[in-house]
Amino acid sequence: MSDRKVRGEWIIVWLIATVCLLAVGGVGGWFASIKDIQKKRAKQEEQEKLRKSAVSKVVVKTVTKEVVNPPRKFIGNVEAQESVEVKARVGGYLTEIAFEEGAVVKAGDLLFTIDEEDYKARVAQRKAEIERSKAEIARTEAALERAENVLKRLEAADARSVSLIDLDNARADVSAAKAALLATKAALLGAETNLELAEIDLKHTKVYAPITGKIGRRLVSKGDYIVPAMPLVRVVQLDPIRVVFSVTDRDFVEFKTRADVRGDSEKIRARIMLPTGAEYPHLGIWDFIDNSMAAKTPSLSIWMMAENKDGILLPNTYVTVLVEGSALEATPVVDLTAVTRNVQGAYVYKVNASNMVEMARVTLGLATDKVVAVESGLSVGDRVIVRSDQNVRPGMTVEVVDK
Repeated sequence: MSDRKVRGEWIIVWLIATVCLLAVGGVGGWFASIKDIQKKRAKQEEQEKLRKSAVSKVVVKTVTKEVVNPPRKFIGNVEAQESVEVKARVGGYLTEIAFEEGAVVKAGDLLFTIDEEDYKARVAQRKAEIERSKAEIARTEAALERAENVLKRLEAADARSVSLIDLDNARADVSAAKAALLATKAALLGAETNLELAEIDLKHTKVYAPITGKIGRRLVSKGDYIVPAMPLVRVVQLDPIRVVFSVTDRDFVEFKTRADVRGDSEKIRARIMLPTGAEYPHLGIWDFIDNSMAAKTPSLSIWMMAENKDGILLPNTYVTVLVEGSALEATPVVDLTAVTRNVQGAYVYKVNASNMVEMARVTLGLATDKVVAVESGLSVGDRVIVRSDQNVRPGMTVEVVDK
């Protein structure tokens, strides 16, 4: 046998052995894969049995009746009940500023002092004029008395011893004295009026706060020359504060109807939301309503009063006003977390007396941020699932827990 032939036979044997080894390995791997699949399937079936055997724990809430009144939202503007621009009543140099900018002042507090020397001098001058007028009146009264006495003597004397000229002169003297007396009395009244005006001007050299409120930035400096009617500073009353907002004619009719039905038309309250989104700690109390609708909108302005001791609300701030809705009758309500929706509508899961889950299709009404009114589908006393430890479905038996 030649070497070439022997070498060829060995190659054939080697190929056959290799094929057999590969075949044996593949079959072993196939068997191993089948065993892994069977183990996984058995584990899944065991977990499914455990899941089915475990009882779901749920938290329920009993359906009660409430009046659901989601608030109507309106944009409100804060305004001061009183805002006064303090102005000078007299002219002169400003000698004193008696307040700190931004401070709260009380009605009657001293704010400014204007140089009063000129006004004191005018008061003294008017007093002197009064004294001079009084002296002139006394002199004129004495002259009148003398003239009247002369006239009386002449009239009482024998007509043959008195000339007509003397009698006419005496009568003229009496009339002149009376006229002079009237003139001096008129001068006295004028002097007294001038004194009163001078004293008023002197009093106005002191500028006082007209109202209690927060004072703003002063518009003048010490040493400035002030003229009458010149603005000096503004004082704004901050407590209480007003909030004004507008409602439509329909909203107004609803609010008025609700108030009349409840008998609390004088006790309507509203919540106020600050620009930060936080709720203002004090309720707004309706102060007054405008006497007519705006012709173009149509809308009606409503003013509220609110406590503002901390000065959080400042004039011209925009806030959100939340006014209670118009619902009057109590209806069944559920938590919003209990409601689920699909293409067929809203539904909830409730638990019956046997702790079995049932689906209830519901028709929903008005809602707040926590609860929603149920117009149909539930009754007072039903236990509705609001939370569960796993997905529930109708027909399941569950365990009701507190939390």
